[in-house]
Amino acid sequence: MNEGQNDIIIGLAGHIDHGKTTLIKALNGFDGDTLKEERQRGITLDLSFSHLSLPSRNVAFIDVPGHEKLVKNMIAGVFGIDILLLVVAANEGIMPQTIEHIKIADLLGISTCICVITKIDTLSNPQNEIKTLESALIEQFKSCDMRLKECIPLSLHKKAENTKEIAYLKALLNSVPKPQKTDFGLFLYYIDRSFSIKGAGCVVTGSVLSGKCSIGDKLYLYNIKQEVAVRGIQMHDESTTHATPSHRVALNLSQVSHNNIERGFLIAPKGYLRGFDSIDVGIFGEIKHNSIYQFYLGSSKLNAKVQILQEESCPHSFGTKTLTLATLTCDKPIFSIFSQHFILRNDEGTLCGGVVLNPIIDPIKKHTKITLLKALAQKDFHTAFTLLTQIHKKGFGLVSSTQRFCLSHTQSLKIAQGLEKIFIDEKSLTLYPLSQVEYLKTHILEIFSHNKSALLSAQSLTLKLKWASLGLCQRAFDELLDEGQAIYKNGLYLSRWCQIKDIKTYVQERILEILTQAHFAPLAPYNIYEQLDIDKKVGDEALKNLTQSHKVVRITHNLFVTSSALKSMITLMREIIHTHSYVDVNLLREHTHLSRKYLIGYLEYLDKFDDIQCLENKRTLKYNQKGY
Repeated sequence: MNEGQNDIIIGLAGHIDHGKTTLIKALNGFDGDTLKEERQRGITLDLSFSHLSLPSRNVAFIDVPGHEKLVKNMIAGVFGIDILLLVVAANEGIMPQTIEHIKIADLLGISTCICVITKIDTLSNPQNEIKTLESALIEQFKSCDMRLKECIPLSLHKKAENTKEIAYLKALLNSVPKPQKTDFGLFLYYIDRSFSIKGAGCVVTGSVLSGKCSIGDKLYLYNIKQEVAVRGIQMHDESTTHATPSHRVALNLSQVSHNNIERGFLIAPKGYLRGFDSIDVGIFGEIKHNSIYQFYLGSSKLNAKVQILQEESCPHSFGTKTLTLATLTCDKPIFSIFSQHFILRNDEGTLCGGVVLNPIIDPIKKHTKITLLKALAQKDFHTAFTLLTQIHKKGFGLVSSTQRFCLSHTQSLKIAQGLEKIFIDEKSLTLYPLSQVEYLKTHILEIFSHNKSALLSAQSLTLKLKWASLGLCQRAFDELLDEGQAIYKNGLYLSRWCQIKDIKTYVQERILEILTQAHFAPLAPYNIYEQLDIDKKVGDEALKNLTQSHKVVRITHNLFVTSSALKSMITLMREIIHTHSYVDVNLLREHTHLSRKYLIGYLEYLDKFDDIQCLENKRTLKYNQKGY
């Protein structure tokens, strides 16, 4: 196995004062209560991080607060962990935060839990009381998808007695199989702390949920739309060249101040994710319609209004819990990915969670949305793709597959290839209903009907219909050709009634005719091509030939005039100079009534003459004192 791939993150959870911090100290010597307030009060107030090097792996610990008022900090710490290490004090047993921490970890999809029973030295009848507590713990896990792997009793106050148990726990942590984590198809990292180090600048810490980043990589802070670069990486207090999942990682970022960063900000490569005020989800547990909850995703916390879409439970592939379809509307944009787990909690302490089903909101009717969400809940992408292609008739883009389905482009194309009555443009990663091919064919035939001299191509059609990809347009032309409703000549598609013998000569003559009629105010080339229904490449070539033959002159980028019109304009501008001693935009407008774009173009062309000078936007003749 490659270096670091077997490493894991352990979330240390449990009720307040059950011995989490003491257990960490016994495992690796780290005293997690480092804040002054924590030492004074004897409780962990925020997330605490440490690690332990074992023979087969490195274990990163996240010690989360156990106080009921600090649940938001606890939830932030549990995201991204591989295994839950639950601490239960033997003298108090299962307490409210014990139950809540089990439920949160289970809702987040954590599959394995190891329980440490502490303070067994306080028991009068250890053997029976520990057995009773173990049975109670097993009962708590019966409603969970998370598995209780083992319970380990120990006393952290008697070093001679706990050495053996601590050694056993270390061996278990060294050998416990690493659960398979979701690969979201990109580097995904939620920030839980940010600070500044003298000489280094902004440093953030967090857990890598997916993907890999390396020194020098360009990343993106989605919450503030800020590009950043990775200057340095540290894992387990040591510098490294890259960061991978199941590691606590510190990133030294350039181009941003730590003062602009908050807990919960998301770092990922730019261009993969879009934020939405609302997303469609599946919720585990009972939920109240139109109620406000705190929504926890990664280390972020937002306020969310829940709107239930369907009361009855929906079949799904995310475990054994019942799933309710709903929409969450938040007070800030949500950057989420399909199948991400989240937590919902309200002020009364009601706790539930769920998974993201539709992170990209589509303007669709409720009954269609429910059908789509049911397919997504079962990871039935075949049905989901078909529905979304019907919804997005003008092209359903697979470019967003990572966010929308947690699939690569290759995986999405493979699914699309199994669909019926759908056209796949693999180059643009777009799906269309086959009915759109028929629509394009009808549109092309209408052009031919109105203009028997139209000279079309797939490229020219995409300019007319921005939503249609090049591949879709080509398919329409190919079918018309096969059906005998179009002919192909010199790389162009023509009406079967077209009488043009020499395409190049025809196009030059027609363009020159239009430019001549327009005189001083010609249309831009694109508008001429559209008027004639001709391909851009053919039109550009014709204009080039007209220019080279001096029949047409290019004044500016999109301004072509006939040589005769330009000659008349130059004569006019010189006459104005002789009359007024200068010509400028206002004077030229009075004589021509042209728009500013033409006026500026002609005046700047006049600057090319050696006897003309421009002073303060006025063109004059370069007379010397003797009148030359």
